[in-house]
Amino acid sequence: MKKTLILLSTLLVLPMTAHAHSVLESSTPAEGSIVDEALEQVVLDFSAGIEQGSDMTMTMDGTAVDFSEVAVMEDQLIGTPAQELEDGSYVVEYDVLSQDGHPIQGSLAFELQAGEEEAATEEPAEEATQEEQAEEATEATEATDDQEAEEAEAAESEETEASDMEQASSGEPEAPSEDAGSSLTLIIAGIAIILLIAAVVLMRRKR
Repeated sequence: MKKTLILLSTLLVLPMTAHAHSVLESSTPAEGSIVDEALEQVVLDFSAGIEQGSDMTMTMDGTAVDFSEVAVMEDQLIGTPAQELEDGSYVVEYDVLSQDGHPIQGSLAFELQAGEEEAATEEPAEEATQEEQAEEATEATEATDDQEAEEAEAAESEETEASDMEQASSGEPEAPSEDAGSSLTLIIAGIAIILLIAAVVLMRRKR
């Protein structure tokens, strides 16, 4: 009877112990991942609840990185970096106490390359600014060309009007000069003398 009770107790205790024993299920960032955006927190997810006093540390290329806070949230261990993380290779080491009192230790590594994304974002912005400047310069040049064309057209129009006025002035009939009047008088006088001589000759023949 005693053996039976001991066996039943053992069977009941073992599942509870196995259930309480916690292991790391996932993390953010994931093991071996490459992060291409700013990282604000490191989150470790465990299979069961963990106790207060659990902790994590982090290094970047062998240099320690400080956390402003490492908090236990049921089955999560969350670390908040004290400063913005620089690009590089990071290693996170954790020392966790599971609910059954069993310590869990381990580490994970990831790569941060957020700076490359920022540079890629800035380059199109710079190109867009250069394109805007080129467009503004082109518009200014076109406006100057239009203004010069308008001024040239106005000057040409004024020259044409002046030329038309000169042609109209030169086309008016000129008043007869005194020389022309004198020549006409001499011609009339000559004709009259010739007619007079002819009349005299005719009168003599009749006689």
